[in-house]
Amino acid sequence: MKSKGFTLLEVMVALAIFATAAMALTKVAMQYTQATAQAILRTKAQFVAQNEIAEMQIKGEWLDGIQSEQLSQQGEHWQIEKSAQSTISPNVQRVEIQVRLFNTETGKAEAGVTHLVFFNNRT
Repeated sequence: MKSKGFTLLEVMVALAIFATAAMALTKVAMQYTQATAQAILRTKAQFVAQNEIAEMQIKGEWLDGIQSEQLSQQGEHWQIEKSAQSTISPNVQRVEIQVRLFNTETGKAEAGVTHLVFFNNRT
């Protein structure tokens, strides 16, 4: 009489297929988590850059050359670098804002997270 069921070899093959699929799904989940974290970080950096622009406009600040500062916003430490260039109009300047994560342990700015350009009007 022949018994019904799976052989050890069939079970081992099924487990190998399941393990391979589980590892692939885990890798996809990790990539998704990392992409989400990067998107959140870029969004925070955009808010920081837009806050800097709003602050400059509210204060009527006219930037000369390059300015760098560190600040804490959005639950992170940031380094903000602003540089101004003149335009054909003496009352308008082109301002570039580079926002980087600031590592407080090393005291250095890490890779840039966002970069914005806006035109500042002197009133």
